[in-house]
Amino acid sequence: MRPEADDLQILISKYRTMGIEELEASIDRWDKENGCPTQNQSLDIAKKELEVKYKQRQEQIDLLTKSLTSSSRIGRWISSFKSVINQFLDFKN
Repeated sequence: MRPEADDLQILISKYRTMGIEELEASIDRWDKENGCPTQNQSLDIAKKELEVKYKQRQEQIDLLTKSLTSSSRIGRWISSFKSVINQFLDFKN
C-alpha cells in the first residue's frame, strides 16, 4: 500500500519539526523493526530529512566560526591601533 501525497506531506512536516536526536532515535527504532514498504519509504524520508538537518547544522557552525574569527581579528586590530596611539601619546609626553 502506497501512502497518499497528503500523508507524505504530513510525515515530512512532522520530521521537519523533530530535533536531530529525536529523528535519530526514530530512525534507529525503524531500522530495527524493518517492516512494510510504507515504513521503508517513511524511513527513507526521515533519513533524507536528517541529512538536511546535519547540513544546516554544519552551515551554522561554519557561519559562527567565520563570525568569531572575524570578530577576533577586528578585536586584535582595535587593540593594536589603541596600542599604537598609546605609544604615540606616551612618546609625545
